[in-house]
Amino acid sequence: MSGINFDFSITSIDLEAYLEKNALMETLGDLLDQCASARAIGDWPKLEELSIEILRGIYKESQIDEGSLKTVLQSYLSSIVGTGDFLTDLHSGDSSRYQEGLRKLLQFLENRPHHFDSIEPVLQSAHEIALLALDPTSANRNKIAKHLRQIARPDLAIVICTQILEKTRLNYYARTVLCGAYCDLEQFDKAIEAAEVGLKFSPDANKTYPLNALVRAHTLKFKSNGDLSEIERALEYGHQSIDLKLDVYAANAFVAAAIASAKEDEVEFAKQVLEKAEPQLRKVDIAALFQAARAEQALAPTAQVIEEFDESFAEIYSTGFDSLFDLVLRDEGFIPKTIDARKMHERFNAEGWFLQGLSNMPCPTCETVSLHSYRKHFKRYGKDMHYWALVCDNCQTATDSIDYDKKEFLSISSDLEANFPVADLCVVCLNL
Repeated sequence: MSGINFDFSITSIDLEAYLEKNALMETLGDLLDQCASARAIGDWPKLEELSIEILRGIYKESQIDEGSLKTVLQSYLSSIVGTGDFLTDLHSGDSSRYQEGLRKLLQFLENRPHHFDSIEPVLQSAHEIALLALDPTSANRNKIAKHLRQIARPDLAIVICTQILEKTRLNYYARTVLCGAYCDLEQFDKAIEAAEVGLKFSPDANKTYPLNALVRAHTLKFKSNGDLSEIERALEYGHQSIDLKLDVYAANAFVAAAIASAKEDEVEFAKQVLEKAEPQLRKVDIAALFQAARAEQALAPTAQVIEEFDESFAEIYSTGFDSLFDLVLRDEGFIPKTIDARKMHERFNAEGWFLQGLSNMPCPTCETVSLHSYRKHFKRYGKDMHYWALVCDNCQTATDSIDYDKKEFLSISSDLEANFPVADLCVVCLNL
């Protein structure tokens, strides 16, 4: 770790000395500004040092601003990714520094778990990068690029997507990720170009991915330059996506564009769209959501407000309405095969599934680290329980836990529960 001490177990004497020594130091805002400067010039050792300094400073704080916390976590993770050679150079393969840095960070966070619920998506992306880097197939590299955006490294996401497109130039998924990464860097023309090619060459059933990406890119470009033609294009693409497939991602994209446009007819239509996409939301909840979003839009017209609606994003409207097949197609790009036994197809096709995570344990069939667990809440005899669906990206199959050897399944389920406790992910359980 570049000789930097990542020991956060500060004694009361150490903490008192630390606070006294740093009484006249820069404020948190100043340190975050220094982090931004270090990131801009690619000074990864300095960014790592600053991130650790901030984390040590907030270790004993009773109140932590969630936005600042997310920013400093992204800064630290960005720093240990560094130049990213282990992700972009397939001949390198040495991810040991990243793996060790992530291990130490997670060890630190375990000491204050109640402070870190809000940055779970960032941590999950960091964890998945570590696992996927061990098996850098083309499909896994696509996912790595997507997760790099979550930890604020769109620059590396662009490099990886470009490498993929050099071999498969019509890979619409890579082009969709590329569009999002360029949006993160406010390079909207490049973002739009990438998604337009993806839209042209994607299969009809999958055009919703580049369509939603184009809605976001044109909405953000409109908010950056005020060109009304951009928001008109965003709304046009939004209507196309909704007509093709009305789901929460198309709905979120359209809601953001409608609110940015300030067109009353589009805003009212967006409310109807969201009501259909998320039937569990009451009309009064939707009205309140729109009121808050429009107020925030008025206060900060160029801010993102609710634009973060990636195909993998589910923080704002976190629900479990999707079927297993919808989720796997969305996340992994294929529809898994499943045998017609124990009513699995019927159960997997029902709403309410959510991703638990990627297992460290290899798939018992193909022996690759490619086994994702999906879960679905149900109640039996007054007890809250969760169905299993284990999906292998390599085998492209889905099955429940019964098809696994008991010993193998115990290892898989124990690993998943240790890293992704289902009680912390299930919306139903969290609301009990």
